[in-house]
Amino acid sequence: MELNSKQKDLLTQAIVKEVSKIDRGHQFSRMAATEVGNIPLEDKEKMFQFIYTGPNGLRRIAAVMQEPLKERIDYYGIGRRLLEVHEVPIGDFPIYDKDIPEFASVKIAALGGPTQVEFKIKRISFPTFGLGRVYKFGYEEQQVRLYPLFDRAKERVSVSMAIAEDRIIFGLLQKASVYGPNAWVNVTSGYFSRISLTEGWRTIARNQLIPATVVMHPDKYAHILQWTSTELDQVTLNVTTETGQIGKLFGMQLLVSPKADPDAVYVTTTANKLGRIPMRKEMEIKVFDYVPKAAFMVLAWEQIGFGIHNTYGVARLEMANRVRAYTPSVPPTPNEVF
Repeated sequence: MELNSKQKDLLTQAIVKEVSKIDRGHQFSRMAATEVGNIPLEDKEKMFQFIYTGPNGLRRIAAVMQEPLKERIDYYGIGRRLLEVHEVPIGDFPIYDKDIPEFASVKIAALGGPTQVEFKIKRISFPTFGLGRVYKFGYEEQQVRLYPLFDRAKERVSVSMAIAEDRIIFGLLQKASVYGPNAWVNVTSGYFSRISLTEGWRTIARNQLIPATVVMHPDKYAHILQWTSTELDQVTLNVTTETGQIGKLFGMQLLVSPKADPDAVYVTTTANKLGRIPMRKEMEIKVFDYVPKAAFMVLAWEQIGFGIHNTYGVARLEMANRVRAYTPSVPPTPNEVF
């Protein structure tokens, strides 16, 4: 079957991905990331003929378009919705002035280090550090897998990075709720009701802040799905019944994550009033040929920092009757590490 030039162009993307798998002296080809329009016409024709007239015909191209059978849905990060991302120029310092040096700020000083709490300060620095994740697969995987292995490996390290960021940010929320001025809303029954949510809303609103987001575990979101028409208006209840989802409630965005604390719900203010994520280098994915192990290494890396400068903007709904270990009225030594 003869194909015209337009039909060939429609297949070029898949062909380029397939050609990127070809062994080129144990060097990984970055052709998969090349735009079709930037490939010379002569090279494009060679690639097309190599695949299309090969022994397997278009079956290899069809394989490129396949998806792996997944055990679960890929994780979707929510942490960056809570804090404002600030791009830091090269050589600059992520230093921020606080309007009122009254309440504590929490930050991550270094990857793997403890969360730091600073009290009674006018200026705070949120240091940046390298955050990375690696995925490895052997040469033999490249030959037997039907789906585009390099693309899936890049997706997996991206998911790992989202999980790592969220775990750090959830840890900051926990520390901010402990060392901040807001009292916990203790829900002794452990049931997340409309009344408990309104208490969290009131905690943020009476601080002259806008309640913007609610962070919860799926266990607590399931309680919302049990609400009746006495707790939800009929329109929202109908949407919940049909879709099982509620996007906003009382004007606040509901964010659900299986990595969040299953025994606490957090109500936070807007990102610009809560904290910063200083970003020196956005996530970059690189592929290395690790010959001694007969494998490819896919690395995701970024230069990033995390900090909550306004603990006034975090309200905690405690569901497990845990005791608050710190009383905000008696601040510890400034710059003490916890």
